[in-house]
Amino acid sequence: MEEKIIEILAEINEDIPSYEGGNLFDAGLLDSLKAVDLVAELEDAFDVDIDAEYVTEENFRTKEAIIAMMKSILE
Repeated sequence: MEEKIIEILAEINEDIPSYEGGNLFDAGLLDSLKAVDLVAELEDAFDVDIDAEYVTEENFRTKEAIIAMMKSILE
């Protein structure tokens, strides 16, 4: 699952998988439009609906936060 998420993140922005900082938005690697695309890609890839309650900056701040969010959704 984590590998698939990393693949999707790379499709959104090739620099995200290697980013080690604390905020993808502040680094300019993710913005609101790309976040919407990311949600759609994750929903398609894992055949889930990501409720609006999960779509927060906190859940999309880092690749680790995105992976943790998806683990929570898929449980």
